Amino acid sequence: MNQTFHDSRERVHGELVRELVGPAPERSGRPLDLSRAVSFASWEEARGVWHDAATGQEILTETAPSRRFGVGVLFPVGQPAEERAEAPGLDASDEITAPVIEDAEIGKKRERISRQAEAEQDDDLDLRLANVRLPSTLGLSLRGSIPTGSQIIVTAEFGRYRSFPVTIADREREWWVRKRVAVRAVFPAGALAVSGNERRRALPEDPAIENGDGLDIEVCAFSRMVRGDQLITITITNRSSGSRDRASLFQAAFEVRAGDGAAFLPYPERYGMRELTEEEQSSALLYRRHQTFALGHGCAADWEREPAESIQHARAVCLPSFEAPSITPDIELPEGGRLSVSMRALASPDSLGEAGSQIQRLIAGYEEWILQRRKDHLELPGKHRPAAERHLNECEKALERMRRGWELIREEPDVALAFRLANAAMLAQQARSAVPVRDTTVDAAGTVHVAGELPAGEVPAGRGNWRPFQIAFLLAVAESVADPASHDRETVELIFFPTGGGKTEAYLAVAAFSMFLRRLRDASDAGTEVIMRYTLRLLTAQQFSRAASLICAMEDIRKQRGDLGTEPYSIGVWLGSATTPNSHQQAVRSWDQLASKPATAPNDFLLLRCPWCAAKMGPPEKQQGSGGRSRKGRRPPRIIPGYRKHHDRVTLHCPDDRCPFHGGLPTMVVDEAIYEAPPSMIIGTVDKFATMAWQPRSRALFGLDNLGNQAVSPPGLIIQDEFHLISGPLGSMVGLYESVIETLCTDYRPDEPAKPKIVSSTATIRRYREQVAAVYARNDVALFPPPGLDASDSFFAVWARDPDGQFLPGRRYIGVHAPALGSMQSVQVRVASALLQAPTTLAEEQRDPWWTSLWFFNSLRELGNSLSLLQADIPDYLVGLRKRDGFDRNRFPRNIMELTSRRRNDEIPRAIEELSASYGEEQVPVDICLASNIIEVGVDIDRLSLMAIVGQPKTTAQYIQVSGRVGRRWAERPGLVVSLYGAAKPRDRSHYERFRTYHERLYAQVEPTSVTPFALPVMKRALHAAMVSYVRLAGPSDLLPWPFPSDLATDAAEILLERAREVDPKEADKAERVIEERLDEWERWERSEWDANARSGDPLNRLNGLMRYAGTPPPGQVDVTWEVPNSMRNVDADCKAAITRSYNQNEERGTP
Repeated sequence: MNQTFHDSRERVHGELVRELVGPAPERSGRPLDLSRAVSFASWEEARGVWHDAATGQEILTETAPSRRFGVGVLFPVGQPAEERAEAPGLDASDEITAPVIEDAEIGKKRERISRQAEAEQDDDLDLRLANVRLPSTLGLSLRGSIPTGSQIIVTAEFGRYRSFPVTIADREREWWVRKRVAVRAVFPAGALAVSGNERRRALPEDPAIENGDGLDIEVCAFSRMVRGDQLITITITNRSSGSRDRASLFQAAFEVRAGDGAAFLPYPERYGMRELTEEEQSSALLYRRHQTFALGHGCAADWEREPAESIQHARAVCLPSFEAPSITPDIELPEGGRLSVSMRALASPDSLGEAGSQIQRLIAGYEEWILQRRKDHLELPGKHRPAAERHLNECEKALERMRRGWELIREEPDVALAFRLANAAMLAQQARSAVPVRDTTVDAAGTVHVAGELPAGEVPAGRGNWRPFQIAFLLAVAESVADPASHDRETVELIFFPTGGGKTEAYLAVAAFSMFLRRLRDASDAGTEVIMRYTLRLLTAQQFSRAASLICAMEDIRKQRGDLGTEPYSIGVWLGSATTPNSHQQAVRSWDQLASKPATAPNDFLLLRCPWCAAKMGPPEKQQGSGGRSRKGRRPPRIIPGYRKHHDRVTLHCPDDRCPFHGGLPTMVVDEAIYEAPPSMIIGTVDKFATMAWQPRSRALFGLDNLGNQAVSPPGLIIQDEFHLISGPLGSMVGLYESVIETLCTDYRPDEPAKPKIVSSTATIRRYREQVAAVYARNDVALFPPPGLDASDSFFAVWARDPDGQFLPGRRYIGVHAPALGSMQSVQVRVASALLQAPTTLAEEQRDPWWTSLWFFNSLRELGNSLSLLQADIPDYLVGLRKRDGFDRNRFPRNIMELTSRRRNDEIPRAIEELSASYGEEQVPVDICLASNIIEVGVDIDRLSLMAIVGQPKTTAQYIQVSGRVGRRWAERPGLVVSLYGAAKPRDRSHYERFRTYHERLYAQVEPTSVTPFALPVMKRALHAAMVSYVRLAGPSDLLPWPFPSDLATDAAEILLERAREVDPKEADKAERVIEERLDEWERWERSEWDANARSGDPLNRLNGLMRYAGTPPPGQVDVTWEVPNSMRNVDADCKAAITRSYNQNEERGTP
């Protein structure tokens, strides 16, 4: 662990506390003698941080305390809340010297975002602050065990401020000095005793108050019995009279302690009569040591880090923080050191030797761990044993599958060789992916130059070894991937591991194993073996680059061998036309545009570096030579390094002529090229599969020829990343199309049809069995690694501790709920200013993790508002910070990035590169990045450690994924996440008051997802599209919708109806009716062409077409054509506006 960055995180956290809550550390700044009159000759002399020379307490110089602090303030009862439009903490009379920060650019961004945000809806209730009072009470609710003779002791600390006059350059000013206020109150057991339905309100007999002159502080206890549990609520209320500044209590916090035999027990979770589901029982088992011991009211509750069955004290805190334990995939050996499984050793011909012993050790270690858990489970309370038994049974199944996989590898030569080659390819992929980008330039003669030597592919330190769960997963699925008749073939594998844990490498290894094995068994069996699907284009583009390195490694291996066929291993990316070209013609147009306007034209070719040697691809940033002309005065040939235009097509190649892939990369980005030579692996979004109805040439991806016959094997492996995103309307559409996709991926040539193997991965999920059943119609699902008896240890994933058993640094969450500031905008100004300024207080070498702050917004409307704040309010406030705190210089957010779906596809990789620029490098790092849900997955930038989340995200899964973007290298630079809660949003306040409980059991809080592929709205929108997809891909390429293709249409109907009966029997009758309606329409309409969309060309195409794009009905064809989506987003129909000239015509005729 880098202690420097750990310490600097404390400093950043401390600056945030100082800004929002206060006070400054005792004796901060210069001392000031308040026993005599205070005067300064100049404003410069007065500026800076001061403290009371006698007490060490802080002095407020620029602002009154009620305007200086926004968190942890107890106002006198009855004070009305107010909206604050200006940035708090600045005197309106002060001169503002902040520069204008990119006015025009920010204005454009804000206007652009506002237009899109108009269509957004905020689902959360936003209460207005009218008739709302400022907070005057804090409270804690606890479940007590208060025997006779015991007592509860409440101790509280506050700050109060008194004013004193100051003369500065002959002008009178008012400054404020802090005084500490302490309260102690005791409640004997008798005062809290209740029985039956009795409720009792108790006041302490003689509370002790230090420095409480003129204050009226009430400490109260409410005791009641609820179903046999004594619940006690302790409240502290400020009943003082006077102005906000003089009568308010600041830095409010209190502690409740159980004394003389009393204790606080876990707070009841529920009083309902419903029995827990199996999943809820599992969560209760895993988090049984992480109970809720207190609830906050107007504050958050906290208690000791690792409590036992009861606690002795709890705290009410107003700026809560919780450090989530880091999870390590490393396995510590009993004799010391870590279990290591070498890729290089497993790739060697003697892989059953030394490396085999590593595998055996892994399997034996897991078996010993399970046996120990078996012993532990006997000591569990009875209510947890059923869940524990289920968990251990799943662990034993995983162990048995690992053994079977290893035995198969040892006994079957082709499987063993595929395993070895997969290890070799993954080793090379790790080495090649780590090579820094090498700059590429083009001279005046059109010659391409690539900087540096050709990388040798050395494996960097710390790489080249499997994380134990990765190799264990490969072993567990090896048999079902290798044997289509395996009992586990139809089991859906679900990798469940936290963000950044290495899920991608785990399923890439399975993909490499599957692709190698297919060729080893039949070298001529080319075609697509792996379909890898994502939900977001950002993630798809990133993973394409990552997987391309693996494919290059596999192709390099193929060239060196003679048993893997003559067809190259290749990879294709299958996306929409907005991201990659759909045709060679479109690719040539994109190339021409990029060559003509390299600075502004979009780059549709995705790859920005050679996956093998890291030579930079795409338009060079600078051209060697002068004037862009050769010595003979002719313009140099148009060249785009890495993108080669040859006649009517564009191909990708490495620009370095020393690279083995200079002649051509095994990568495809043009749909037409993919259909002509189906790649070994296809990467695409789930949306793209909706285009099957429109593009029958996609049959090639399923191994079908132009007659619909199985020419080569269909894909044998489907990988779905971020499975938790396959939910809601999108998941329902995916589930409907999956009926057809699975059929097309099933090999019917053997006596027993072989379905594809399905592997999914996620970092967050609930009710995964139901979701798998709804999407894939498969009832068997294997979670890997399966959970153990505690959330802290599943053998393959363990909470990280040091040798003394103490937690290593984790991601720290901070909750900001500031009703005193009046609006979320004011809160953002305060937090952003503090987080921007804090790194400047650190030494240069400590700044990088904290220099770029990543801000997440739930809506583009909120993001647009923040752009406005960055234009004026935040720079203004930073000026005020400099004056108030005496900083040498201001930091202004000049390099502001917007990372949303509005950015062009080719801009996203560049944005990621900009965010990766470290502090102190030649490239200026980003100051603040404002992001939408595009960062939920796929933004893996190790240097980022600081984040703010504005408003509680709509789901816990999103919260986990978003916050997982920072602190990924926790051992070196642990993360800091600041959650800003809306004071007027009940849901936000609930999360704030249960801050510790929520974050301590974060993964257990994930909401269940819903997938209903055969709900009526889904069937109405896309069931006919799924039917057409099957008919067009399974039939001959020249098939027309008329004459009615009865046999194929009937087959499609049976596939969908059978799926409906299996997935949702209650909807089967509706599905049958919808199918019958669609078949009847198809046959009755007698449409002779597929496409009914209006386009230039033959008008008969429009008049006789069967399908049209959603929302674009040709005149008179609404009732005799189908709307067929080309995307899986949105199930509900849209209401579209139309412009008519009818009224103009009436006016021209003189009619009203």
